[in-house]
Amino acid sequence: MSASENVDQDLIRKDAGTKTVRGKRSGAVKFGGNALPLALVTFAIVAFLALTQPNFASYQNINSILFGVSIEFLAIIGFTYVMVMREIDLSVGSVFALTGTLTGALLINDWSLFTAAVVALGAAGLVGLLNGLLVVRFGINSLMLTIGTMLLVRGLSNVLANDLGGRTYPREFRSLARTDLFDTRVTIVIMVVMVLLAWVFQRRFGLYRKMCFVGENMKSAAVHGIHVGRIKVLAFVASAMTAGLGGIFTASRITHADVRMGLGLEFVMVTAAIIGGASLYGGRGDLRGSALGLLLLAVVLNGMIMFDIEPVFQQFVIGALLIATVTFDTFFNRRAS
Repeated sequence: MSASENVDQDLIRKDAGTKTVRGKRSGAVKFGGNALPLALVTFAIVAFLALTQPNFASYQNINSILFGVSIEFLAIIGFTYVMVMREIDLSVGSVFALTGTLTGALLINDWSLFTAAVVALGAAGLVGLLNGLLVVRFGINSLMLTIGTMLLVRGLSNVLANDLGGRTYPREFRSLARTDLFDTRVTIVIMVVMVLLAWVFQRRFGLYRKMCFVGENMKSAAVHGIHVGRIKVLAFVASAMTAGLGGIFTASRITHADVRMGLGLEFVMVTAAIIGGASLYGGRGDLRGSALGLLLLAVVLNGMIMFDIEPVFQQFVIGALLIATVTFDTFFNRRAS
């Protein structure tokens, strides 16, 4: 039996009195556990709104909801797997803004779309690499570190946006987010494909089990030969780059530089991920659940608009849901302990 197979076998055994990946909080066992109940709750809310608000079920409104969710979904891909390993990346909203704004700025300066996007995503990757290396090499708390990164990157993004002075991006860039594939927005197609790929990854690949093991017990994972630091750094890089990809599509959608772009996105990410089955205590997470969590939030906020509830109240709802999900997550993990 190979060393890799030995590691995978060890992941399902008890480890000297510690929790295992197949323990009470295991992501491997609980994979998809939230998906069906969450889908049913979301469907019930959709049905209620469709019955009480005729405009809710219109093609235009449903397509708008899915379009917005699909762009935010791009940002939550890497974020979910960072949470699986008991870390957090609160810089996603700022990276989201910087990457989109930088792409637009480079295009205004006559760069090609491909080159501008690659450079902007490279900048996002560097932010993720910095986060990952500081967490791994120096043991800095990822919550506090990424708050600092969030402020730093947000400052850079705002300076860049102010320099652009609200200039409209080139037509080629503005049309990117409105590109259709099979008569459907390309980001919606990407979301569906990525959810399917995530299902395969989480069910069939040993890397996901190793990530859960790291989230459950990092020291034990290292003892079993898992490259904890390498996996964590790659996860932070992926979190930044997927956030950057979402930022590029958002910048294309809004057509001009906006200092408000991505504000509060990190809190939406945390709320949606925990609703979808991830935990601040690590060891579990499901990208399908994260996608459903985003959809649930979008449907609730859209319903509030339909009922003429003040837009400023939306932040209250997000805050209340965040408190509720974090409280439930903490209670659940204390019981599991």
